[in-house]
Amino acid sequence: MRNMLFLVMLMLFVPLSAQSVEYSWSNAKGESVSLEKFKGEPVILHFWASWCPPCRTEMPAMDKWVKAHPDVNVVMISLDSNQAYAQEFYADKGIQAPLYMGAMRDTSRLGVRGLPSTIIINAQGEIAKRHMGDLDWMDEKISEQVLGWL
Repeated sequence: MRNMLFLVMLMLFVPLSAQSVEYSWSNAKGESVSLEKFKGEPVILHFWASWCPPCRTEMPAMDKWVKAHPDVNVVMISLDSNQAYAQEFYADKGIQAPLYMGAMRDTSRLGVRGLPSTIIINAQGEIAKRHMGDLDWMDEKISEQVLGWL
Protein backbone atom coordinates (compact mmCIF):
# COMPACT_ATOMS: atom_id res chain seq x y z
CA MET A 1 0.00 0.00 0.00
CA ARG A 2 2.84 2.40 0.82
CA ASN A 3 4.48 1.69 -2.53
CA MET A 4 1.24 2.48 -4.33
CA LEU A 5 0.84 5.75 -2.44
CA PHE A 6 4.46 6.64 -3.21
CA LEU A 7 3.91 5.99 -6.94
CA VAL A 8 0.76 8.12 -7.00
CA MET A 9 2.55 10.99 -5.22
CA LEU A 10 5.52 10.66 -7.55
CA MET A 11 3.28 10.89 -10.61
CA LEU A 12 1.68 14.07 -9.26
CA PHE A 13 4.97 15.89 -8.83
CA VAL A 14 7.12 14.62 -11.69
CA PRO A 15 6.93 17.04 -14.59
CA LEU A 16 5.41 15.63 -17.74
CA SER A 17 7.44 15.84 -20.91
CA ALA A 18 6.24 18.47 -23.35
CA GLN A 19 4.06 17.28 -26.18
CA SER A 20 4.03 18.53 -29.71
CA VAL A 21 1.20 20.90 -30.46
CA GLU A 22 -1.06 20.81 -33.47
CA TYR A 23 -3.17 23.84 -34.27
CA SER A 24 -4.51 25.49 -37.40
CA TRP A 25 -6.25 28.76 -38.24
CA SER A 26 -7.50 30.55 -41.35
CA ASN A 27 -6.01 33.49 -43.18
CA ALA A 28 -8.14 36.39 -44.47
CA LYS A 29 -8.91 34.40 -47.64
CA GLY A 30 -10.25 31.47 -45.61
CA GLU A 31 -7.25 29.24 -46.38
CA SER A 32 -6.04 26.95 -43.60
CA VAL A 33 -2.63 27.63 -42.04
CA SER A 34 -1.01 25.41 -39.40
CA LEU A 35 1.90 25.39 -37.02
CA GLU A 36 3.65 23.11 -39.52
CA LYS A 37 4.50 26.33 -41.39
CA PHE A 38 6.84 27.26 -38.50
CA LYS A 39 8.45 23.83 -38.07
CA GLY A 40 11.87 24.27 -36.47
CA GLU A 41 11.19 27.89 -35.46
CA PRO A 42 9.61 29.40 -32.36
CA VAL A 43 6.32 31.23 -32.83
CA ILE A 44 4.08 33.43 -30.72
CA LEU A 45 0.36 32.67 -31.01
CA HIS A 46 -1.73 35.53 -29.68
CA PHE A 47 -5.48 35.05 -29.28
CA TRP A 48 -7.81 38.04 -29.15
CA ALA A 49 -11.30 39.23 -30.15
CA SER A 50 -12.75 42.61 -31.08
CA TRP A 51 -15.39 42.33 -28.33
CA CYS A 52 -12.73 41.83 -25.61
CA PRO A 53 -11.97 45.18 -23.85
CA PRO A 54 -8.36 44.31 -22.84
CA CYS A 55 -7.72 43.04 -26.39
CA ARG A 56 -8.99 46.29 -27.88
CA THR A 57 -6.49 48.19 -25.74
CA GLU A 58 -3.59 45.79 -26.27
CA MET A 59 -3.72 45.08 -30.01
CA PRO A 60 -2.46 48.45 -31.38
CA ALA A 61 0.63 48.25 -29.14
CA MET A 62 1.16 44.61 -30.09
CA ASP A 63 0.99 45.55 -33.77
CA LYS A 64 3.77 48.11 -33.16
CA TRP A 65 5.79 45.48 -31.27
CA VAL A 66 5.45 43.03 -34.17
CA LYS A 67 6.71 45.72 -36.60
CA ALA A 68 9.67 46.42 -34.29
CA HIS A 69 10.55 42.68 -34.16
CA PRO A 70 10.28 41.44 -37.75
CA ASP A 71 12.54 38.48 -36.96
CA VAL A 72 9.98 37.04 -34.51
CA ASN A 73 7.18 34.82 -35.85
CA VAL A 74 3.93 36.22 -34.45
CA VAL A 75 0.45 35.06 -35.40
CA MET A 76 -2.38 37.18 -34.02
CA ILE A 77 -5.55 35.06 -34.19
CA SER A 78 -8.99 36.58 -33.81
CA LEU A 79 -11.62 34.46 -32.11
CA ASP A 80 -14.45 36.68 -33.34
CA SER A 81 -17.44 34.73 -34.63
CA ASN A 82 -17.46 36.84 -37.78
CA GLN A 83 -14.39 37.90 -39.77
CA ALA A 84 -16.06 41.24 -40.61
CA TYR A 85 -15.90 42.25 -36.92
CA ALA A 86 -12.17 41.57 -36.81
CA GLN A 87 -11.59 43.39 -40.13
CA GLU A 88 -13.53 46.42 -38.88
CA PHE A 89 -11.46 46.46 -35.69
CA TYR A 90 -8.20 46.27 -37.70
CA ALA A 91 -9.36 49.15 -39.91
CA ASP A 92 -10.46 51.29 -36.94
CA LYS A 93 -7.15 50.80 -35.13
CA GLY A 94 -4.91 50.89 -38.21
CA ILE A 95 -3.49 47.44 -37.50
CA GLN A 96 -1.25 46.24 -40.31
CA ALA A 97 -0.48 42.66 -39.21
CA PRO A 98 -2.11 39.87 -41.22
CA LEU A 99 -5.59 38.95 -40.04
CA TYR A 100 -6.03 35.35 -38.97
CA MET A 101 -9.17 33.69 -37.66
CA GLY A 102 -9.52 30.79 -35.24
CA ALA A 103 -12.22 28.96 -33.33
CA MET A 104 -12.50 29.04 -29.56
CA ARG A 105 -13.29 25.31 -29.41
CA ASP A 106 -9.92 24.56 -31.05
CA THR A 107 -7.95 26.93 -28.81
CA SER A 108 -9.21 25.29 -25.63
CA ARG A 109 -6.95 22.31 -26.46
CA LEU A 110 -4.03 24.75 -26.15
CA GLY A 111 -5.13 25.80 -22.69
CA VAL A 112 -6.69 29.11 -23.74
CA ARG A 113 -9.23 29.91 -21.05
CA GLY A 114 -9.63 33.66 -21.55
CA LEU A 115 -8.67 36.55 -23.76
CA PRO A 116 -6.23 37.88 -24.58
CA SER A 117 -3.90 34.88 -24.36
CA THR A 118 -0.36 34.48 -25.62
CA ILE A 119 1.20 31.08 -26.21
CA ILE A 120 4.86 30.54 -27.06
CA ILE A 121 5.57 27.50 -29.20
CA ASN A 122 9.26 26.55 -29.19
CA ALA A 123 11.28 25.34 -32.17
CA GLN A 124 10.43 21.73 -31.25
CA GLY A 125 6.71 22.50 -31.65
CA GLU A 126 5.97 22.34 -27.91
CA ILE A 127 4.24 24.89 -25.69
CA ALA A 128 7.02 26.72 -23.87
CA LYS A 129 4.88 29.38 -22.15
CA ARG A 130 1.24 30.40 -21.70
CA HIS A 131 0.22 33.88 -20.60
CA MET A 132 -3.40 34.80 -20.05
CA GLY A 133 -4.21 38.50 -19.92
CA ASP A 134 -3.02 41.59 -21.67
CA LEU A 135 0.61 42.62 -21.88
CA ASP A 136 2.09 46.10 -22.18
CA TRP A 137 3.91 45.36 -25.43
CA MET A 138 5.58 48.79 -25.45
CA ASP A 139 7.17 48.26 -22.01
CA GLU A 140 10.82 47.31 -22.56
CA LYS A 141 10.84 44.88 -19.61
CA ILE A 142 7.76 43.07 -20.95
CA SER A 143 9.32 42.95 -24.39
CA GLU A 144 12.51 41.42 -22.98
CA GLN A 145 10.43 38.92 -21.02
CA VAL A 146 8.48 37.85 -24.12
CA LEU A 147 11.68 37.52 -26.15
CA GLY A 148 13.13 35.43 -23.31
CA TRP A 149 10.19 33.04 -23.56
CA LEU A 150 11.22 32.20 -27.12
